[in-house]
Amino acid sequence: MEEKNKTTGFFLVASDLRNAPISDHLEHGYEDKYDFADALRTITRPFGGRVGECIDERHGFLRLRFHDTPGGKPDEKWVPRYLLTEAARPDYMDALEEEPDEIERELDRAFGFDVD
Repeated sequence: MEEKNKTTGFFLVASDLRNAPISDHLEHGYEDKYDFADALRTITRPFGGRVGECIDERHGFLRLRFHDTPGGKPDEKWVPRYLLTEAARPDYMDALEEEPDEIERELDRAFGFDVD
């Protein structure tokens, strides 16, 4: 069985709707182009200008994981491909992968987690 090529990498979400196919609103299930534009704005408002990591792909949409969130819990969102451009890996990702300090390792040992 042939394995599908999945898109990987990082993508920048557009801040505006210039590349969105607003005139094709009927193909996307909207009777009115203004409703379609409003639906796309619900994506570009919170995620526009942010870089997300592609974790899945379906039917022209990419599921992006955004790691630049407060509290350390990433956001995930399905975004249409026409709102995306490929981007470089963000610098803040290096800080997320830092080795745990000695206190965190000791706590992991105390609670029975495997420690390298």
